[in-house]
Amino acid sequence: MNRLIVTIVVLLSLVLENQAMVQKKEKVDCNWEPVKSARLANYGVVTVDEIKQDMKSVLTYLEKNTPSRVVNKQNGKIITEYAKMDQNAQLERGAFSLISTEWGATYSAMLAAAEATGEVEYSDYVYKRFNFLAEVTPHFKTVYEKYGTTDSIMIQLLAPRTLDDCGAMCAAMTKAQMTNKDLKLQSMIDDCFNVVMYRSAKLSDGTFSNDRPFRHTLWLEDMFKGIPALALRGRYLSYDQQKYFQEVVRQINQFADRMFVPEKGLFRHGWVESMSEHPAYYWGRANGWAMMTLCEVLDVLPKEHPDREHLLDLLRQHIRGVAACQGKNGFWHQLSDCDDSYDETSSTALYVCAIAHAINKRWVDAMVYGPVALLGWSAVSSVINADGQVEGTCVKTSIGFDPAFYYHRPVSALAAQGYAPVIWAGAEMVNLMKREHPRMNDGAVCFYPTIQRSDLPVFSYSEPGNPLQFVAGLSRLDKKAPVVFVIGDSTVKYRAGNGEYGRWGWGGFLQAFFDISRITVENCAMEGRSSRTYYTEGLWDRLLPAMRKGDYLIIDFGHNDSGPLNTGLARGALKGTDDKSQKVVLERDGSIEEVFSYGHYIRMYIRQAKARGVEVIILSHTPANQWQDGKMRRCTQTYAKWSREVAEQENAYFVDLNDIAAKKFETVGEEKTKSHYMDMVHTSKEGAIINAEAVIEGIRYLEKCRLKSYLKK
Repeated sequence: MNRLIVTIVVLLSLVLENQAMVQKKEKVDCNWEPVKSARLANYGVVTVDEIKQDMKSVLTYLEKNTPSRVVNKQNGKIITEYAKMDQNAQLERGAFSLISTEWGATYSAMLAAAEATGEVEYSDYVYKRFNFLAEVTPHFKTVYEKYGTTDSIMIQLLAPRTLDDCGAMCAAMTKAQMTNKDLKLQSMIDDCFNVVMYRSAKLSDGTFSNDRPFRHTLWLEDMFKGIPALALRGRYLSYDQQKYFQEVVRQINQFADRMFVPEKGLFRHGWVESMSEHPAYYWGRANGWAMMTLCEVLDVLPKEHPDREHLLDLLRQHIRGVAACQGKNGFWHQLSDCDDSYDETSSTALYVCAIAHAINKRWVDAMVYGPVALLGWSAVSSVINADGQVEGTCVKTSIGFDPAFYYHRPVSALAAQGYAPVIWAGAEMVNLMKREHPRMNDGAVCFYPTIQRSDLPVFSYSEPGNPLQFVAGLSRLDKKAPVVFVIGDSTVKYRAGNGEYGRWGWGGFLQAFFDISRITVENCAMEGRSSRTYYTEGLWDRLLPAMRKGDYLIIDFGHNDSGPLNTGLARGALKGTDDKSQKVVLERDGSIEEVFSYGHYIRMYIRQAKARGVEVIILSHTPANQWQDGKMRRCTQTYAKWSREVAEQENAYFVDLNDIAAKKFETVGEEKTKSHYMDMVHTSKEGAIINAEAVIEGIRYLEKCRLKSYLKK
């Protein structure tokens, strides 16, 4: 027990000593926050405007805290005559440095934000600072050559030596130069790229490496510092493209061979050449930068490149592994696979950005990973404070060889590492929310490939163009305005209702007779259905929840109800209106169905609609193009009779459409009526309009029916 106590005391003292040394070494003038417990993110769907608001808050903060001026470090005076600078000249210090790996990434993020939002403030942020750096760099170079010393921050551009100095800056400047030809960055781009490609530290096989904390150490985040710059060089140069793309693929493969762990779907943070076993700590932010590197490369690598599918597979494996590590509140952890390590913002934002980007590019499935990205963004949004600062970001972190190192790294709103990930994640989320269609359904966030317009908390998936998946109630003017719902067969709506094959249903012309400033009509009829199959195929179940008190329902069935009960389309109903039924074995699949009478199904529609406060109007079906002695045949002894009987029994309204329409066609004459029919029952546009007029005429005859008040005078 004594030994255990001593061990704990020693460990704690080492942790405290390590933190003190880091503070002294990094000289970060910030108030480190204690590691916070898990924060609950808002669960649900956010809007593009809400995302933009968060992004704009961060942009405003950064605009104020990253000045682009030269000052005299002794007296703080602003220098505008750059030719007169001396060794006391330096960039004005803000909260963050204008030249660093972190700010190279931030410039790239700002450019992505400008493209996603269409708001020039983001690109202006980049162009203003790059123009400034392009202007002052030659003067700082003169000072450096004359005095042998100059601003330490500017040295990273004047004499870059490592990936930390210039890799992310090189990629960002390349992107900016390509989007704004007026920038004069090419000289700096070339100098930085020369270091990335030829002068940075590497293993014997050419993999980017470091000599700290040990010789020939791989840092996972170095993938992002070097590889995107190489890929962009290959993308934008007309010569030596294959040379650069080959180097890109080689670097990724050599990092992945040493550091990607397929069983976890994660990259280890560090790898040391001299070790027989390597530290297996899956630090979140480094994994985030590795995932972003793959996205950056796949954006520019030609589709026909032989290694593209291999890199896509690696990205998908990584996304799969990362998604499995997301916490219950949307954050990812400091160590991605350790849910008892603290919630960390920069890694969360990077994962959100890369996953959303992969969805936007159709590399991974939105239905699977969209909710993951959205939950992650909600977590990120929750740590953007009122000043636009990003809280909860781990400070700069070296390679660690024990869990305590990672668990106890401080977090700070002044950690520069948090800002690029958040802006970049916001940009990709804006793109995602524009292209996909997330909705809450039964309490869960679901991503749909098409807009789901149902306002119900629980709804079935609806796909435009699929006649079995309509969504009712879309045209309602406001909460109080009524809707006329129409159900029936192809004589009411043929296919999509667009006159396919010259066939039109009368339901498509009904709205023209109503005052559409007060009421709307929704034609929910479906081709091929009968009173039986409109119910058994689930169409009625989709329609009924959309009905509200004060709505109207018009029903027109009968043409398909006389068909067979169990063979072929099996849509027939028993004749009559009684409650008798018959069980049949369906030929198509061998299942058993209990079939009821035509009147039974109509009665069911009436009762369920009236239970919701809906007025119901039953129609006898439209007349067929059959004549005898100059008169159209009626269905007075069958469906017209049964429809009237059920309407009277259930106190619903009845319109004898069969008779009213037949009289209209008889006025036209048998010979001319032929042009109004495409076959025995389906009408042309002119015939459908006559049927619609007959429906309206019948409604006008109805006493006490409130629907009449909505008709045009």
